[in-house]
Amino acid sequence: MTATSFKPSGWTLLFLLLSAMMILMGGAAVAPALPLISQAFPGASETLISLIITLPALAIALTGFFIGALSDKFGKVPVLVASIAVFTTAGSSGFYLNSIYAILVGRFILGMGIAGITCTTSSLIACYYEGITRARVLGYQAAAMGFGVLILETSGGILAGISWRAAFLIYLIGLVILVGIITSMREPAKPRFEEKERSSDETFPASPLLAAYITLFLGNMLFFLLPTKFPFLLANLDAARVIGENTALASGIFLGISGCASSLIGVMYGRIAWRFRRNTILTFTFVFFGAGLCILGFASSLITVGIGVVFIGIGEGILMPTILTWIASITPKQYLGRASGGFSVALNLGQFASTLAIVPVFVIAGTYRNAFLACGCVAFFFALPYLFAILKEKYGFSGVNPVNSKVEI
Repeated sequence: MTATSFKPSGWTLLFLLLSAMMILMGGAAVAPALPLISQAFPGASETLISLIITLPALAIALTGFFIGALSDKFGKVPVLVASIAVFTTAGSSGFYLNSIYAILVGRFILGMGIAGITCTTSSLIACYYEGITRARVLGYQAAAMGFGVLILETSGGILAGISWRAAFLIYLIGLVILVGIITSMREPAKPRFEEKERSSDETFPASPLLAAYITLFLGNMLFFLLPTKFPFLLANLDAARVIGENTALASGIFLGISGCASSLIGVMYGRIAWRFRRNTILTFTFVFFGAGLCILGFASSLITVGIGVVFIGIGEGILMPTILTWIASITPKQYLGRASGGFSVALNLGQFASTLAIVPVFVIAGTYRNAFLACGCVAFFFALPYLFAILKEKYGFSGVNPVNSKVEI
């Protein structure tokens, strides 16, 4: 799959974006079915059932950097093809497995597939595209992630309305994407010898990347309260029973609305990055998260629930391309696989930590409403360092804060 002068086509972009749809919600596509799965396995605790959503994230956190290094060494397209195959096979395994522990093993393997998808799609975009086109495509990638929430969560909710097992069939979408990748993508050309010599002094930018990874970890920890705890919050809301006692479909619809908001903001991201500096964008990101979570904590009607999930979707839609462009702008191409592996690790550590962090919060808060309110306040607190950085630059120093430059394209 190697070509010396391959130019990506429209089909290449399409299947890159379809692959990116799996990144954010690949592990959470069956989230609307969680209450039904809990009923099917009454001996399993709620925490154990939640691992169906978060265990893939742990697998990605443990294997993401390693798989990213493999893609640097053996090729990004071959790793992407193998990852999509694993995604499809392991993801759909919950349809026929009868043990909760066997299902969890399948979910861990699914996570390894998502790790490969995350690493390779981000690094392929950085290799295939340059300049303003790259910034635009990274915005499209973030939009595709949000659209994936809309498609996967809504479809998962519809399938969960049939049975909790049927929800796992959503992963068969990987078959279509696999065929498209094989027919439309080729391995990016390797740098010429002279380019390699000029870049021999370049090293992996571990310290600059750490700030991006921490930001992504905190943001995704907040965002992932939606797929893991929102279905339980909605199940306790009387207004959600307007379409029946089974609230799985309603959960899927609202999670899909959140994804739609992420998609719309992703499409507009190029304009946002052009006008605002990075710390300004990140301040608004956590403000949107905080507002959305607090609104859900106070929500008593479906309208307020909708407003809350839209705010959270906007926050995620801003966060993802900001981090991706940040990484692409500071990482030499020969290290993009590893840097993208670190991105997948931070992304999914945040998802996994979300389930663990909510446990003591819920114990103290006592209800899902209060837990969402508490997490909203935490989100506002996370916005403060970026707000202080803006104020420091404006009133304290004449120079530009290196992490507060405009998002480079």
